[in-house]
Amino acid sequence: MTRRWAESIPEEAGVYVMKENDKIVYVGETGNLQGRMYDLLDSRHHTVRRTIGEKLFSNEEGFTKATTRKKFPEHIEELVNNHICTNLYLAYLEVQLGRKELEEFIESDIEVETRLNKRGKRKKKKRK
Repeated sequence: MTRRWAESIPEEAGVYVMKENDKIVYVGETGNLQGRMYDLLDSRHHTVRRTIGEKLFSNEEGFTKATTRKKFPEHIEELVNNHICTNLYLAYLEVQLGRKELEEFIESDIEVETRLNKRGKRKKKKRK
């Protein structure tokens, strides 16, 4: 995963999924797929990187938790990147309308123990 890789993704709205061992472990939607893939390169900008780092590498020497303001230490960033490149398969679909609904439909099939999404379904707003 590099900036060059991210540049190969279209700048269109869409839904993207990550699979590990033939199971969907993450689903997201975005107004700009390319921009979101750039975000995936930095733990400050994508929850899935922070989740992988915390779940798999928190016992590594020198580990410090990443936040939206602070990246993991460089050696943890490399471990996370290697894990994503080696173990996850990314697919995306350009979708102009209904992205949120498609994301939630796909997300409902993710097994809880394999989930990298931290949030559940969004609450529907009540109409008055």
